[in-house]
Amino acid sequence: MSLPTLGRSIAISGLVLAGLFGACTPAAAGPEQDRWVNIPDTATVADGLACGGRIGGVTVATDSLPGLVYVRLNATFVGISTTPGALCSVSATLHWRNLGTGAAGSWSAEVSGGVIDFPAEPWTHLETGSGRVEVTLTTDRPHLPSVTQINVY
Repeated sequence: MSLPTLGRSIAISGLVLAGLFGACTPAAAGPEQDRWVNIPDTATVADGLACGGRIGGVTVATDSLPGLVYVRLNATFVGISTTPGALCSVSATLHWRNLGTGAAGSWSAEVSGGVIDFPAEPWTHLETGSGRVEVTLTTDRPHLPSVTQINVY
């Protein structure tokens, strides 16, 4: 048998064996499907002397927890805080509305940050229900809000 013919025979045998073993084993459950969506940056003034910057975040919905979306916010600010040794901060609010059901809600958190220091990022889960959800990020100081949409399982 020539070398090319031998190689072809081995390849075909491997495919046949893989098919036989594949047909005999139970189907494995597929991995969880996560949907990650970035929350666009919201430019904002922050508490302090000439403090300002941006707040952004990320949402993640997973098929193993339908109707829930996890949210994490983070901030980068520059300026001088009115409290010595503390970072600039602002109260951020995430407003959500399920476009299919009309359900709505909000969540607020104090968000702080610097150019170099990044404290623990606030996070939560929102019970939005399944479907397309619009998310708006605002603050309690002058700001330019950001809006995005996410698909929740």
